[in-house]
Amino acid sequence: MDRLDPADSRAPYLQVAGRLRGALRAETYRQGDKLPPHQAIADEFGVSVGTVKRAYALLQDEGLIVTRQGQGTFVRASGDAVPGPVASEARSAGADLVEQLAEVKARLDKLERHVGLHG
Repeated sequence: MDRLDPADSRAPYLQVAGRLRGALRAETYRQGDKLPPHQAIADEFGVSVGTVKRAYALLQDEGLIVTRQGQGTFVRASGDAVPGPVASEARSAGADLVEQLAEVKARLDKLERHVGLHG
């Protein structure tokens, strides 16, 4: 794996999750394997540890990995058990839209509070 594609419009955590999902599908990491720590993945992709945590959380929500406190993160599914690119991209796009909607809502709430104070 390598740095993220700067031309990719997806959020960095979605790109990292996509790359890791591809590695699971290709069985670079197999069921039961321990995944690298957050910092190692962050260094590999040139992103923050927070970005990797979000990517791991997404993969955990999908049932592909599991994190055990104090032990690390382990592969639950690999190979054919990992959704293909179309299903993964649709799920990632949905997650990205939810994130964008939350940001818009926060901005709207802030604007409404500001207008309410001055209106």
